[in-house]
Amino acid sequence: MRHDDEQDPGTAALAAVAGLARTVDSLGRDVYTLNQAAKSTAAKADLKALARTVESLGNTVTSFEDLLARLTAKPAKTKASGDGEAEPVRSWLRLPEGDAAAVEAVLSELLPWMGLVYLRYATAREELPPCWLWHPEIVEELVWLMDAWTAAYEGPEASNKLVGDWHDRQRPGVTRRISEYAPSCDVLKHRDDAGQSAVTVPLAAEADPFVTWWATDRHQTGPEPTAAQIKAGRRGALAAVPDTAGGQR
Repeated sequence: MRHDDEQDPGTAALAAVAGLARTVDSLGRDVYTLNQAAKSTAAKADLKALARTVESLGNTVTSFEDLLARLTAKPAKTKASGDGEAEPVRSWLRLPEGDAAAVEAVLSELLPWMGLVYLRYATAREELPPCWLWHPEIVEELVWLMDAWTAAYEGPEASNKLVGDWHDRQRPGVTRRISEYAPSCDVLKHRDDAGQSAVTVPLAAEADPFVTWWATDRHQTGPEPTAAQIKAGRRGALAAVPDTAGGQR
């Protein structure tokens, strides 16, 4: 079936089916007319030939209808949970707290895969810091990269195209980002940082004025920061900020 490059294949197929249906209907009326008027051997032969043509066109219409159904059908979900819903993509950062079994299950897959696949690449070995397990962002990258590798090589839609994308784009991208996350980190640094809060959202406790501003007056530049907010929001967490008018230092 031919169609314009800018035309949706399903629309083109639907138009073809409609055209064929009209042709079949017209030929059917011709068959009825000839059947009523058939008086000679030649007319009967013509009638049989026309009947075969109608039958052939009918089969063609059926084939086009099947094609249209395939073109317009929604793709089947290849990864579904027990209730038929698609399973969420696995994430190290979203593993439930207190569920040691879930954490262990991920690492029991990730560690062998890293030795078998990821660290076979020289750039991966060079850029992975020895303290990578202390960096949740690095583990997150490696978990999704492992799952992408599994889908490319072993999943229901495994293909050379997915494998090529993994080699050409996904693995180099993860390796590059890992090198940016912890360029000079080592295990001793994590010993020195032990016991401290891993993540603090700046100004999280000072959000109320921003709620009012964005809800009612967002065309302005926002509330004036207080000295406490400046201190809490400074890069590098400076110990002291002078309490001066307008936030000047």
